[in-house]
Amino acid sequence: MGWLVREQAGQDAFVIVHFPPQHAAEPVLPGSAALSVPQLGQLSGPSRLVFRLPPGTDRLPFTLEALLDWGALEPSLPRAARQPRGAVAADPDAAGRSGAAPQATETALELPYHLVLSPHPGGGWAHDIEPVTHAGRTELWHTRLGVRALDADGRPVVDEELVEDRYVRAVSSPGAAGTLPDLAAALRPTPAQRQTIVALSAAAPVEVDQLMLSARGGWLRAHGHWPDHPSLSAWHHVTTLGRDQFARITQEGVLFPFKHRAAWIDVTDRTIDENTGRPVAVLREYQFLLVREPVKHYADDDYEHHGREMPFTDVRIATLFTPASPRVLPDIDRRSDSPDSADPPFWIMNATSPGTVPFHLIGTDRAGTDTDFHAALVFVPLDLADDPGILAEIRARYRRGDPTDPSVQRRVDVGGAPVAFAPPVDRVRPGDTTLTTDALTFDVVIGHGPLPFLPVLESAQVRFPAVDRLLGTANPATVVPSPTYLADTDGNPAHLFAELTAPLEVKLPAERGAVLARPNMAVKGLSSTLGPVAGDLDALTAGRFDPAVFFADTAKLMGAVPLAQLISGVFEPRQFPQMFSRTTAMSVVTTLDWEPKVESTSALLHASDSGAPISLSLRARIEQSPGSEPDPPRTSVRTTLRDFTVGFAGVLEVRFDALTFRSENGAKPSVSVELPDHAVRLFSDLSFFSALADLIGGSGLAHAPTVDVSPAGVRASYSLPLPPVPLGVFLLENVRLGISLNLPFLDDRPSLRFAFGERNDEFLVTVEGLGGGGFFALALGLDGIETVEASLEVGAAVGLDFGVASGNVALMVGVYARYDALPVGRASVTGYQRQSGEVEVLGLVSASIDFYLGLTYATHPDRLEGTATLTIKVDLTLFSESVELTVRRVLVGGADPAGDPDFGDVTTEEDWRAYADAFA
Repeated sequence: MGWLVREQAGQDAFVIVHFPPQHAAEPVLPGSAALSVPQLGQLSGPSRLVFRLPPGTDRLPFTLEALLDWGALEPSLPRAARQPRGAVAADPDAAGRSGAAPQATETALELPYHLVLSPHPGGGWAHDIEPVTHAGRTELWHTRLGVRALDADGRPVVDEELVEDRYVRAVSSPGAAGTLPDLAAALRPTPAQRQTIVALSAAAPVEVDQLMLSARGGWLRAHGHWPDHPSLSAWHHVTTLGRDQFARITQEGVLFPFKHRAAWIDVTDRTIDENTGRPVAVLREYQFLLVREPVKHYADDDYEHHGREMPFTDVRIATLFTPASPRVLPDIDRRSDSPDSADPPFWIMNATSPGTVPFHLIGTDRAGTDTDFHAALVFVPLDLADDPGILAEIRARYRRGDPTDPSVQRRVDVGGAPVAFAPPVDRVRPGDTTLTTDALTFDVVIGHGPLPFLPVLESAQVRFPAVDRLLGTANPATVVPSPTYLADTDGNPAHLFAELTAPLEVKLPAERGAVLARPNMAVKGLSSTLGPVAGDLDALTAGRFDPAVFFADTAKLMGAVPLAQLISGVFEPRQFPQMFSRTTAMSVVTTLDWEPKVESTSALLHASDSGAPISLSLRARIEQSPGSEPDPPRTSVRTTLRDFTVGFAGVLEVRFDALTFRSENGAKPSVSVELPDHAVRLFSDLSFFSALADLIGGSGLAHAPTVDVSPAGVRASYSLPLPPVPLGVFLLENVRLGISLNLPFLDDRPSLRFAFGERNDEFLVTVEGLGGGGFFALALGLDGIETVEASLEVGAAVGLDFGVASGNVALMVGVYARYDALPVGRASVTGYQRQSGEVEVLGLVSASIDFYLGLTYATHPDRLEGTATLTIKVDLTLFSESVELTVRRVLVGGADPAGDPDFGDVTTEEDWRAYADAFA
């Protein structure tokens, strides 16, 4: 028998047991990737167990039994492995991330590939010294990790049942050095994760259920848990005879932008693949996202603007666990101490189908209403989530999204859900700040401290329930939080909370109240107390109201009076048309309330002489019961204008006590007109008719008008007989006064028409024994005369009867005038005389002659036209015949070529030559 002796007294002597590679690295395929054979592989480096001869022992028998008896030997371990449980190496990162390998005289077990393990000083190895045979089969020699102990006789033994003290530490990892490039990217754990495990095990060791070494490879069942680590929190690894069977890496992180804590779980499992025609044991990777923090609350004090940046106070994730795959955010600069292959942030994609995982989230807004939506999220490893510089890069790529994949975006659809974008004014009846929301676009703000980012709202695609229901159409708009609202609610008297990125034109339809007054405006912002607002938002937030800026140019009263000249500039809530929509248990109620203070500066409309101020009120209410959308809503509209005088072109004024429009449930609207006594006042050239105007009083026109309602508008008309009226040398009889007021629904202008008689119902006039008839009509718009039409005819007639024969002779002279202001101010005047005579004999034969001569002057174009007509008619008992001769002559003046054609217009050059040749 030989001996192994210590070479030099006083120096350390070691027994080193060398093992061939204990692990074979294999690529890990994605779960659905096709398999191609052969697969790459790479053996680990050799492993060794090193023991130091204890002092006083200078030799060992050179026998198999003595060489395998390690109970009396002292393990020689790397410094990091010699730390007792609970102790931390002085510089664990230096030990792990530097890649320093154990000394040649220190134990080093490379299992798995490129991860060097070492047991602690209390670890021992158990194995059989003699071959072990079962049923004719001899097992492969192997040694098993246990815990060093003493038996009852004080002899050293290895306890394989004491699990609590069976642990190892990862003492080094070379990262990706020496690994085939195509294989390095497919290893699990990744090279960066192996280095992280080295650093983590310096603080908390890796628990071992089984660790065996053999000449054919090792067995390993190990699991490490580091719940307080900012990134990798767990590692579980199972290896059999040098080949991986299972691995699970749990990486801690945070979901961007909503800041929920989550874990990314990477599972590697060996499966049998038969798609190549023969069974192949292949490693496949499956990845999962586990949400650790289902509900995230955003405290107001965490935000610069006390939470006004974010409509949701809480966001809950309903998708708590899901298969997934990563899409790495490109070009994110890591920390200087991070390995190149360290895990980067990534979009969370579907595992088996295109697109991102649509995480189901529920946001609770500031009115307490829950909103469901689905969003794409980014997983940020926790060790990166506290670096403001890296977060800024992540934010830039989150904002950019992916133009090639519409699912990779920060815009989330919410499907028309009601979302409160600011705290409601009335907590009992919320709704003032709630908008029908189609989509939300989120961003983040980055600060300092742990996890220094918070989600904020960048913009929202919304519809205004009140505006939509009042207009009867959907009017989408994009809003952003108001800077004034974000900065200081106390310095915001308009209570503005949102601004539109582009103005929204609001033109209230006539059937919803805009008959008398149309408060048209370009909505630019939203107020929690005033509703949609227009104009200069900076001025409004400073407490200044300018009607000329607030209302659109088309905002007019009765189609002609600009509201800017009517509405007072005082800053009071009642000056603003307030449109709100509230949802109750029974119905959705939309209201429009407007009763502004009126201070008219318009020459067209001013206060009455009574001294009472002009009063304008507009009330509209629309109510729709849930589930009754196909049926028309219940509507109520009432618009009233009181104590005002309308001036028509400076020639006529009409005083009104009240003008009221009412409509219920889309039925035929009713119009009520109340006029005081002597309501009409004529000026200037029309003062001649003041006697007629004085006959118009409140007792006559305040009752029973004839109302004609059509899709174009409302026409209220009166027809009143008047007593005989003396006008100078004239006496008017059979006079009927007609008044009609036209209030259009559309974009036409109101008009007022006065008529004394009509063309088909003329009044009678007597002038010093001569008699005749006529009519006069005046149509006025608020800004001028539209039409003037008048006719007056007088004459004399004589009749003779001799029994067998009778006859009559008449002579009439008259004038007809008409003026049309639109479109070009056309006027025409016709003077005429008519002579007629008739004779009849015995009732059998009659003859008549009628002669008409008229001269008309018209403008646009200027023309003078004369017409003469002679009509002769003979009527016998069995025979009747008439002849009419007409001569018309038109003279044209000015530059207008209309009128009779020139010679050149009716004669061609060829005709003229033929005519000239006839005289040659």
